[in-house]
Amino acid sequence: MKTMRVAFYFSAFLFIAVSYNSCKKITEDQLINGLWQVTNVSIDNSTDNYLNTLPYYPNGNDCCAYKLDFERDNTVIAYYIANNNFNRIFAGNWEVTAYNEIYVQVDSFIDGTFKITQPSIKARVLTSDANHIKAFDGTLTDTAETVITMKKI
Repeated sequence: MKTMRVAFYFSAFLFIAVSYNSCKKITEDQLINGLWQVTNVSIDNSTDNYLNTLPYYPNGNDCCAYKLDFERDNTVIAYYIANNNFNRIFAGNWEVTAYNEIYVQVDSFIDGTFKITQPSIKARVLTSDANHIKAFDGTLTDTAETVITMKKI
């Protein structure tokens, strides 16, 4: 009877461990298997889109796109295309830390652990209460609440 109980607990533990890693793997695969266009970046509950501070990125103009490419080796490449020219290219790193949580560090305004929500099959919203921002003057500022909306292209 004691052996069966130990076997049951071991099996339950193994099932939970495998399920947890499987959920993380699903999140990783969803991010890797696609190129993501960032459509909105809100900092400190602002209604303004931070992307509008990038050169040539006015609201409603299809000339520009900020994209994220998540690679299998935990490298993320961020690039900003304006008028068919690469305006900015940055390499950083990323890691899924839980099923619905990701750490991303790339460019000057993405450096934090973000909660992932999926409003639709081709959309993700990354939310962080403590994103580190270097964007304003090139030096690390305090942390800021940040919401990043992106769509799979």
